[in-house]
Amino acid sequence: MRLQYGDVFRFDRLLRTFFYTSNADKLIQARMIFMRSGYQLSHYRSQHEPYDEDYSLSTVGLLSKALKQVSQEFERRSVLFVEDTSVRIEALSDETDYPGTRVKEWFAETNFADLDRQIALRGGNRRCTVKSDIALRLPTLSRPIFFHGETSGRVADSAPMFEASPQYPWLTPDTFNGWFIPDGSNRRLGEMEFEDSIAFDFRAKSLKLLIERLEELNASANLGRWNHIARRPADANAEVGNQLSLLPTERRDVLIVIGHKCAGKSTFSDFLTGNRSGVFALEGSTLLRQIAAEEGEQIGSSADALAFLGQRGWDVVAKRAADYVARENADLSIITGMRTVEEVLWLRSALPAARVVLVEADARTRFERHLRRARADDARTFRDFAMLDVEQMGFGALRVANEIADVVIRNDADLNSYWRRVDELVEMPKPFSSTRTAASELHRSLRALRKIGRAATCDEIAAATAEQGPAVRKYNNNRALKSVPEFATRVEKRGELLRYRLSPRAPALLRLLDLVASSPNPAQ
Repeated sequence: MRLQYGDVFRFDRLLRTFFYTSNADKLIQARMIFMRSGYQLSHYRSQHEPYDEDYSLSTVGLLSKALKQVSQEFERRSVLFVEDTSVRIEALSDETDYPGTRVKEWFAETNFADLDRQIALRGGNRRCTVKSDIALRLPTLSRPIFFHGETSGRVADSAPMFEASPQYPWLTPDTFNGWFIPDGSNRRLGEMEFEDSIAFDFRAKSLKLLIERLEELNASANLGRWNHIARRPADANAEVGNQLSLLPTERRDVLIVIGHKCAGKSTFSDFLTGNRSGVFALEGSTLLRQIAAEEGEQIGSSADALAFLGQRGWDVVAKRAADYVARENADLSIITGMRTVEEVLWLRSALPAARVVLVEADARTRFERHLRRARADDARTFRDFAMLDVEQMGFGALRVANEIADVVIRNDADLNSYWRRVDELVEMPKPFSSTRTAASELHRSLRALRKIGRAATCDEIAAATAEQGPAVRKYNNNRALKSVPEFATRVEKRGELLRYRLSPRAPALLRLLDLVASSPNPAQ
């Protein structure tokens, strides 16, 4: 199951949706599933258990009663939903699921050895099903709307020995997820990487169905007036205070997060999305696949992506992202997965508040992370992984990452240290201090080539840089220009000195470097 943005960004109006829960782990998971689909999810903070769980009722009855109770406490006429999880263990169940909706209390008073022994005494059938049911309340509808997701599999043969995920706390040995192996996998749900777990996760399935329905409701809400029949005069003053302005009222913060594979870009956005309200996140690869699908094409590899961008425009993804960010008008927008300088240039130009964050990590550390999350057809050796880095460099932005980044943060240590750095970055005074100083040797060499206006030798380039300030010696400009083959083309002919000329993509890089150089750079 792949999460997609769908039509969400075509809408001017979106239903503001609340999740009523006291379970922090459920909330984080739901926020991430919503975010990966292009939606924000609001939370109604409850100081107590959100509703009484009557286990004598069916799941539908329990959720209906819960919504009724929540609606009495939740004063605003808002769209909200509740979720309940249940488990059926075949060896211990009959017509009624066991432990059913009482799974939370049952798990607290049962250890794995107890369950293993009970299954053996009942014939040894280890089959089980985990279910997630959601009830959605629309204030203008008299009945709830229900969504059901479930995953079948088996109880593992042994107690869990893996560690809980610190970032995705529902992926843990400390719930039934640590005992449950879904069909189609040889790993417990709790020990999967987040991206892999989505296809197997029972709650992700019900949330996906909810989001699909919300998309239909949002599509209806955005129909023109002529599609509606007014059965009574509209009250022009009704609920005006609940309508959100579509125009930005103040400057919003935008972070463009770049970095190599497994450096921590998704971790950056997932952490902030899961732990802060008012955060909107977009991922470049998902946007690219969406744009390609609209044109009847599929993106299955880096080569496909390069070919598509080369034909449609190197900044086509950024244009879509900038439009979505402007529409959403969130307090903090995070855009990850931008890979071309044209994309970064467009975003920096269209969104003046945008700043570029480079996330770095040692290659070996990134490879170890890759192995933990790799799929069967992914790189399995460090050499193959290094080739993936080379492929990504070919898009351009990572060639000059340190040149265009406002801030660099490292993600080599433990996850808590990384989260602390991310928090510190977000809390920095704006505009935050940049790592940049004077124009780099690459920038000055490219400027010199632009001024010369033709292919030039390294001696000619050095002389031209001297006219702008400190000269860049020929050995240095050769090294700098050689490092960016997408922007500086080597001209080598037998019997002639090596020359360089600007490639068709070089003007965009120069505009970006000029823009970066002219941006505020407060003293650190």
